[in-house]
Amino acid sequence: FPRYHQWEVVNTLIETTRAEGPGKRYLIQHSAGSGKSNSIAWTAHQLASLYDGDADGGGQRLFNSVIVITDRTVLDKQLQDTIYQFEHAQGVVRCISRDIGSQSKSEQLAEALAEQTRIIIVTIQTFPALFDALDKYPKLASGRYAVIADEAHSSQTGSSASKLKQILGSDAPDAEEISAEELLDAAVAARAPNERISYYAFTATPKAKTLELFGRPANPALPASADNKPEAFHLYSMRQAIEEGFILDVLQNYTTYSTAWKIAHPDGDDEEVDSKKARMKLARWVRLHPYNISQKVEVIVEHFRANIRHLLGGQAKAMVVTSSRQE
Repeated sequence: FPRYHQWEVVNTLIETTRAEGPGKRYLIQHSAGSGKSNSIAWTAHQLASLYDGDADGGGQRLFNSVIVITDRTVLDKQLQDTIYQFEHAQGVVRCISRDIGSQSKSEQLAEALAEQTRIIIVTIQTFPALFDALDKYPKLASGRYAVIADEAHSSQTGSSASKLKQILGSDAPDAEEISAEELLDAAVAARAPNERISYYAFTATPKAKTLELFGRPANPALPASADNKPEAFHLYSMRQAIEEGFILDVLQNYTTYSTAWKIAHPDGDDEEVDSKKARMKLARWVRLHPYNISQKVEVIVEHFRANIRHLLGGQAKAMVVTSSRQE
């Protein structure tokens, strides 16, 4: 059963979307513990059933497909279960998660779009393929789509991040790790506003770039300015979630490291030492720490085993040089 803020955000989004039509952006800032998964599922279901004509369905569907972007596999199951409560028809929800047979994820996505599957769930890695499909197939580009983005729960690194950067080109973030939120921001910023694609971004802690791209001026009647900054379309704050008892206030039991150290060492401040000698002792303690030694030993032994031992007819030896006999 929806809580009030969930009921309110779904109804407000649907009413505003019906009034404004496709091509708009909405930022929904809902705290952890707010039930975003259900809010997304209900919004997706309502958008997939939204018509641009009369309430009795006399017009056309406002969106050909609703694309939900997430990094959480649990959301896939939760979405399907939630939507199955409303519609028992097969093929309403399709998940594009991995390559199947001869079909890549991009081809699966293009096929789902062509079939006008009502709700398509994709991972953040597959999301750029949406733009590829719209550019490649003119028939798809003429469709209208709603994109619902679940907040960033993980970062892309290594080859995955390299591939995403390659897709986004100069608009890709510079960091080694790319979060889902950063990728979405970059992908949306890389393309001109599209009157056929509506974006619904759900996040607990939006970054400045996300607010800039998806937020709306506090006073829509005036142009954006320093005093009229963009803000979320709908807000369920952390303070409200704490007050309603759905999450705990972590700051109530928050202790800084320096405070914890002073509590554990009540006499520590009274003991002054020479800074140079202290640095030397600290450096020595680090060098002789068992973990540090074990890491060095592993590198030395593995290098010897892989590269040296077989030389000189299996008689090769190695010399280990340290700063002291103790080391």
